[in-house]
Amino acid sequence: MTVYASRSSANIRVKLIWFNARCPRQPGGTECGYYVMKFMKEISYKGVEILDNDNVGKGVEEYSAADMDAIREDWSTYVVNYIFKLSYFRC
Repeated sequence: MTVYASRSSANIRVKLIWFNARCPRQPGGTECGYYVMKFMKEISYKGVEILDNDNVGKGVEEYSAADMDAIREDWSTYVVNYIFKLSYFRC
């Protein structure tokens, strides 16, 4: 893929380097949001370099049920805390 970059009205061709990040894939069609959240959490804790090392998800093909439960728990805790903060400040 070639992209044209505009610099001081001169077109410059820039070659993009693409790489495929290996990560666990969801088995069905309903848990995609949780997979994205787990993927983002791993990147935020371990840094973007994790994508180069093929270590996302510790090399597993799918996240376990325990991993999905942990993400659901993190998400629900965050939402509940957010709701209580809003209701606390409104009183």
